[in-house]
Formats: sequence, structure tokens, C-alpha cells
Amino acid sequence: MTDLDLQKAIVKEIEKLTQDQSLKKLNDEVWKDYNIYTQEKPYKDDFADDDQEDYVIVMLDDEDTDEDGNWIVNVHILLSIKLYEEQHQGNLILANLMNQLDLHFWSLRILDNRYEMQKQRHKRFNQECYPNYYECDYITRWKIPAAHQEGIDQLV
Repeated sequence: MTDLDLQKAIVKEIEKLTQDQSLKKLNDEVWKDYNIYTQEKPYKDDFADDDQEDYVIVMLDDEDTDEDGNWIVNVHILLSIKLYEEQHQGNLILANLMNQLDLHFWSLRILDNRYEMQKQRHKRFNQECYPNYYECDYITRWKIPAAHQEGIDQLV
């Protein structure tokens, strides 16, 4: 049970939401055809332009232990969409998607029967994107239970 296992579990849960067509835009249109990356997205020249448009990045960040020695891991779920429309509704669409993710993960509270979501959560918007691109960051904290380790004295 490591931070990398937690990251995989979060990606798997987002993929499940995609398969269930649970993530919807403001007009109830299903959000689909996006890529999911871990830690960072590929550089623009590495893949086709479509890989750069709509995506999710599940990124591990700082980690600290609590008073019981359990790791508390900050996880960023970055969302990015490319949108050509005159109403400039990109941040509203992202706010709606973050709300859906928050509702889903908060209702679970325990992910993969091991990882406990903590109360502290944050939503942030990147206001310095290129035109027609919108980005946000849904920041969560998760407790990783301490791994059970047997010492030599327990084996004797």
C-alpha cells in the first residue's frame, strides 16, 4: 500500500466513471474522449494534438505522516478542456466536473478498501491558460494505512 498504489486506484475510479458515463458537462452532455495521465501529460510534440485538448492528470504531491505514522498524501486531479465557444463557459464546466468528482469520492470516503479520504479538499482554477483552454485542480488528501510489518521477534 503505497502512494503509487493510491494513484492507480484513483485513476481506476475515474476510468470507471468514464465507462459509466457519469461525468457530465453543464448541458448533460457526457464528458468523454479525454486522456488520463499520471504525474504529467506528454509534451505537445510527443503525441497528436487531441492528446493535449481534454485530459485529466492524477498527480501525487507532498506527503506527511500523521500522529499514528500513517502517510497522508496530497493528490491533485487536474482537469483541462479545450472549448471553442463565445460564452466562455469553460470554468463553469470545470466547476461542474470538479463537483461531480468531489461528490463521488466524498461519498466513497474509502477507496479500494484501504485509502481514506480526508476532510481537507480544495478546488483551484488556472486563470492564465491559453485562449480556449481551461484548467482546474481538485486537490484531495488521502490516508494510507501503515503497512503491517513483522519483526524478527514476532517470527520466533
